[in-house]
Amino acid sequence: MGCLICTTSPTVKSHILPRALFHAMKREGQQLVAGRKDGPGYRVLQSGEWDDRLLCAEHEAALGGFDRYGVEFCREAKRQMDSGKRALEIPNPKPRALVGFACACIWRYAASRSGGRPERALGPYAQRLKEVLFEASDFSPLLLVSRHAYEIDAGETMNLAMLPHIYNEEELRFWRFIVCGLIFDLKLDNRPPPPAMATLAVNDLAEIHLFEDFPQKIMRQPALARSLQRMYRPPARTRRGR
Repeated sequence: MGCLICTTSPTVKSHILPRALFHAMKREGQQLVAGRKDGPGYRVLQSGEWDDRLLCAEHEAALGGFDRYGVEFCREAKRQMDSGKRALEIPNPKPRALVGFACACIWRYAASRSGGRPERALGPYAQRLKEVLFEASDFSPLLLVSRHAYEIDAGETMNLAMLPHIYNEEELRFWRFIVCGLIFDLKLDNRPPPPAMATLAVNDLAEIHLFEDFPQKIMRQPALARSLQRMYRPPARTRRGR
């Protein structure tokens, strides 16, 4: 199968989240790990998840501007966090580019996990995100950005990344991913977000101010707890033939 946009050109490797973000998160002497796709246990990552069945070189490059903008935004946030700054002030001179970054990550994930049919995951919004990313559409879904405060040990925030997934809050659906200490929530429909989340909207902000949240025990978050328990459960042993 060819590129999902032009349908004919051969495809190249596409990272779901830009690989530079995983390099930015990697700590000296430690490895990045993720859950196995074929059962319990974990695997070592070098540069995050990727798929080589989505886009040709030209259309992968078309997302490059969004990816570079998002990478620089996340790197600056991480630099401020690593310096011990509690109230972050992150420049965002091109708000639409940050929205495009979130759209690109979610569209690639949906396309990858659906065998090249992102509408299976995104419904009618698959076409609208495609138009944003490849046709310069004016559609601008609501983007909310916040800091994550998930801990295992008191006072130590986890070095955590999560691929895009559906997140529900007050019966409203968001697409969420976590990287470099930040939570990105993209809301595709027109319903307003819950009042407690509305202040996190960044679509029109030239500078984004983020504050520390109250610490949250990650094992009390059901979806995250299940993922971690699955990762650190030993894979089932297979019987060897005699």
